[in-house]
Amino acid sequence: MSFASFARISAESNSRRCLTMLLSLVVLSVVSAGTAATAKQDVKVEATLAHDLPKKLEFGHMKDGKDFVQSMTKAAQSANDYTFRCVISTFRDGKVIKEEGIFYYKRPSMMKMEVTDGAKKGAVAVLGTDGKVRGHLGGMLKMFSGTVDRDSNMLRSANGFSMMNSDYDSLLRDLNKQIAEGSKCLVTPAPVTVAHTGEKVYVLEVYKNVDGDKQQDLTQRVFIDQKTNLPEQWNLYRQDQLFSSTDWKDVKINIGLTDDVFSLKGKKGDRG
Repeated sequence: MSFASFARISAESNSRRCLTMLLSLVVLSVVSAGTAATAKQDVKVEATLAHDLPKKLEFGHMKDGKDFVQSMTKAAQSANDYTFRCVISTFRDGKVIKEEGIFYYKRPSMMKMEVTDGAKKGAVAVLGTDGKVRGHLGGMLKMFSGTVDRDSNMLRSANGFSMMNSDYDSLLRDLNKQIAEGSKCLVTPAPVTVAHTGEKVYVLEVYKNVDGDKQQDLTQRVFIDQKTNLPEQWNLYRQDQLFSSTDWKDVKINIGLTDDVFSLKGKKGDRG
């Protein structure tokens, strides 16, 4: 090997090291900024959810909620199409993982989720009439689309639930199944004012019967719009700790969504 060749290789090696160091600094700065932003979001989310400590029956007298769940089911089934902004906060390992997206639904089974915030920001998933889910990831990968299984981990939120099971029908079908399997469901007889919004809503609680002591096993608390009989917020608990909180915002029902909304690109004029 000549001295010139060796010098050239050394120079190239130094250049690669410099480039690697530069990229590392960029990555570290982005991560640091993201961590700081996440910390601020965490504080804000925790403050928002501070009202919802798992105090059983804190909303006063509650009655059996089985019939109320049936009325919720009928309300969901009467909606031909709808869209909403879905905000999910998952509490794990002392952190708050926030995800947000726009959800679209049209009967009999067309769904679409556009992720607008979180680790999967920019991802889009569409369930067509053929029962197949097509989608793409965010960022530079959005140009690559394909078909995935409905139960794929790629479609799951941080709380473990699939984005393709975020429609009202699926949620209430699962709730009815839990009740049929022995879970106890209670609801306030009338709307009550809740501290975090100042609005009057129905409050529904689900208890999994463990040793017959419902005071120890609150698993779900749902805040329900008194006009639509559909959920505004759905909180999940594990071992008496708030595990996940989902908010439905900007809900629009029966707005006439057309089929072309349920494509990977969609149609802006039909988003309601």
